Amino acid sequence: MSRWTIRVAVAIGLLCLPETIVRIAHTQSPAVPTVASGVVHQYCVGCHNGKVKAGGFVLDSILSDPVGQHSDDWEKVVRKLRVRHMPPMGMPRPDEKTYDAVVGSLAAQLDVAAAVHPDPGRTDTFRRLNRTEYQNAIRDLLDLDIDVTSILPGDEAGYGFDNVTVGNLSPTLLESYLQAAQRISMTALGVVGKSPGGEMETLPPDLTQEQQFEDEPLGTHGGMRLKYTFPQDAEYDITVRLQRDRNEHVEGIAGSNDVEVMLDGERVRLATVKPPGPGHDHSAVDKDLSFRLAVKAGPHVVAATLPKKASSVLESGRQPYMAHFNMDRHPRLTPAIYSIAIVGPY
Repeated sequence: MSRWTIRVAVAIGLLCLPETIVRIAHTQSPAVPTVASGVVHQYCVGCHNGKVKAGGFVLDSILSDPVGQHSDDWEKVVRKLRVRHMPPMGMPRPDEKTYDAVVGSLAAQLDVAAAVHPDPGRTDTFRRLNRTEYQNAIRDLLDLDIDVTSILPGDEAGYGFDNVTVGNLSPTLLESYLQAAQRISMTALGVVGKSPGGEMETLPPDLTQEQQFEDEPLGTHGGMRLKYTFPQDAEYDITVRLQRDRNEHVEGIAGSNDVEVMLDGERVRLATVKPPGPGHDHSAVDKDLSFRLAVKAGPHVVAATLPKKASSVLESGRQPYMAHFNMDRHPRLTPAIYSIAIVGPY
């Protein structure tokens, strides 16, 4: 067999080597380039050696090792040389051409070492979402404002955060997340049960409502807002109730007062409430605030508030603000909203 034939056979054999053998052949990280080794010996080792240890950084002991074994140290060298921070001003320094050559050669060897031994970083980053993250994800993905606090258990807090103990998912918690996903998916698709459902929110009975609330229109006082995702294009029963005392009497109902109900900021009902006649109970005072309304599917805001009556400013001394929410000591001066309820679809 001729010498040329042997060379061809060897070449073909190398091309046909299994991938694992080829990978093993390249696992050896390249050594420090000659140009970099010379510059480090000339300009760096005088300070960064095993005796001086300037800045706690040693280079003389790693020059003979492959670059990949000390990639963190050589990356620091590249960063310092790239911006010309080293050697310090006033000390002997290489010219710009040498700087570029050293940085280029070290960066190339670091790239090769990183390709041979990739560092995936943290591998335990897969975890479940906590309740706040889950709610925000539903809002961003499905455009649904879902209050998950009623369908998911609270997250344990540690070190002031509630997302540090969310790595494990117990069977019970998994079941809760599956039920939440089922409920949210049905809401997103507009799937309703066999019977109408709904939601109701209430305000604290001791909340003063004689001033304008932040989210309510100008010229009003008190009120509340209910964010609700209507599952279908249909009719829904909307009921607004006024605050009552322990005897079920509407508080602050001394004269006639208007109550305004809005859907997404547009008025859908304006009713006037009046005190009942002698011998009549207060159950019918807010009967006109219960009505049926056709609403398009999707998230909407139902709000109720009371338009403020015009009144003259009394010329009196400044007095501390009084909270009128107690029937015995500080009775309300005007009616106040207690709850909004939505039932449907019909």
